Amino acid sequence: MRRNGFIAGVIATLLSVLVVFGGYRFVVIRSEFLGGVGRIPGGDFNSLITLPDGVDVTFPELIGKMIGPQIEGNRVLMIGDSIMASTSSRYGNEMCNTLTKLGWQVAIEAQAGEFIGFGAKVLGRRWEEGWDTAVVFLGTNNDDNMVAYEEKLREMFDVLSQNPFVVLTTAEFRPKQLQINEIIKRVADEYGNVTVLDWAAVARNNGLIGTDGVHLTPDGRAVLATAVARSLEFARDRNNGQCLPSIFQNDSKVLDAMPTTIPAETVTTDAPEGAVATTVTP
Repeated sequence: MRRNGFIAGVIATLLSVLVVFGGYRFVVIRSEFLGGVGRIPGGDFNSLITLPDGVDVTFPELIGKMIGPQIEGNRVLMIGDSIMASTSSRYGNEMCNTLTKLGWQVAIEAQAGEFIGFGAKVLGRRWEEGWDTAVVFLGTNNDDNMVAYEEKLREMFDVLSQNPFVVLTTAEFRPKQLQINEIIKRVADEYGNVTVLDWAAVARNNGLIGTDGVHLTPDGRAVLATAVARSLEFARDRNNGQCLPSIFQNDSKVLDAMPTTIPAETVTTDAPEGAVATTVTP
């Protein structure tokens, strides 16, 4: 047993500080490698999912398990505000371009300026369509009513918890975000199948947050997509990735904070009945 532990320790040390793939460098804290099987994205993940040249990021260990190995399907519903919306096909499409490489079929339901109550609206409209997992990123916008935030978060978790899913903490750009993150982690801990992606820790890396202290830089959007990819890992069917249409696309509440660029080449997909057609990169 001691010999096996020594070998594992040596391997973890060699991998812990810097992983290099071509011109892309990922810095990962050592505890992620020591956290057990399933914590580190496997296979050819790091050759498929790369960051812009020169971007070095410390990714924290997930609180919970990667989603892909736990489920059979590949449909993921993403729910968020302007931060997630900025990675959608309305702008640079970073999220879908990244996750489809891993076999995920992705619908991003995110709008600028939305609060925690937006989650119930999305779930009421879309959850019955049959999703295998979800990624929730709501809490940056809040009205200081922590009791109400927790109640609405629990309502979302009650709906989603039939399947494993991911929830993100928020960047801690003001003191009350620490309270929001404490609620997220505490409530997630009460459910057996919620994985917490600590975006607060990721956002402390330089160059990811813009001058307003909240919204993402182009590098930040790439890093967010990569962080989510690490929490999902590969879908069981790696060859069936697809960008799915979204319904909620109104960013007018904080339009001035949204990216100004969109994909150079796009193709319109047919939206299901009642949905709005969206554009995806071919």
